[in-house]
Amino acid sequence: MGSGANGPGRRRPPVVAPTSAKLRRMEIRRAVPSDSERLTIIIRAAKAHWGYPAEWLAAWHDSLKITAEEIEKHATFVAEEEGTIMAVAQVQGDGHHAVLEHLWVDPAFHGRGVGRALVQHARGLFPGTLMVVADPNAERFYIKVGGRRVGDVAAPMPGAPKRALPLLEIDAMP
Repeated sequence: MGSGANGPGRRRPPVVAPTSAKLRRMEIRRAVPSDSERLTIIIRAAKAHWGYPAEWLAAWHDSLKITAEEIEKHATFVAEEEGTIMAVAQVQGDGHHAVLEHLWVDPAFHGRGVGRALVQHARGLFPGTLMVVADPNAERFYIKVGGRRVGDVAAPMPGAPKRALPLLEIDAMP
């Protein structure tokens, strides 16, 4: 990953080692408040994986988390394999006006269908359109899972005053 609107890039090591080259048995379950610490670790590792500058990661530190209170308040799900939480998704809002507020996959499990499974799970639970304000690095993923770009959200950062995040919509499953 090079430099540009998203900053210079370097890959960071994963949070946990993968348990296998392919997922053995993934389960999606409702998150519980005691999951919040592990989910926050995954979120911060996933964001750092994109190679953002340390200054940006520090600025985002307080927003890169899911608290126990948020887990109780919002529909929050985890993908798990053999007791290891691999990813989290959180949907905020009601069924017709819902926002996929969080979708984060531990970098050790990227490319294995974990994020896709969580998006499909969310689409099946909410009958309306899911809105997503995506990280620019994740836009291609959201398009692959049925999203369409409908706009941009300004998100300036030091050194990237014109930085914008893609705004996408994902329709409910037919």
